[in-house]
Amino acid sequence: MKLGTWMSIVSILAGVWVILSPYMVGFAPKHGNPWTGIVLGTTILGALMILASLVGLIGFWGLRLKEMGQEVHRPAEQQ
Repeated sequence: MKLGTWMSIVSILAGVWVILSPYMVGFAPKHGNPWTGIVLGTTILGALMILASLVGLIGFWGLRLKEMGQEVHRPAEQQ
């Protein structure tokens, strides 16, 4: 449970890095059209990484919280 959550958070940060990396390492053009092939491709890839991570994180925790809520309302078994 904890590993999956942490890996999703790391994946979100990796997606942010993929989006920002062309600007940080100098591949983005300084003048003219900012949406060149390298910038557009990395932006789309980073956005897809972030989206997939968020869907996984929300889906996992949604199911986990639903399961935890059902455990609270379940009556104790008699021995």
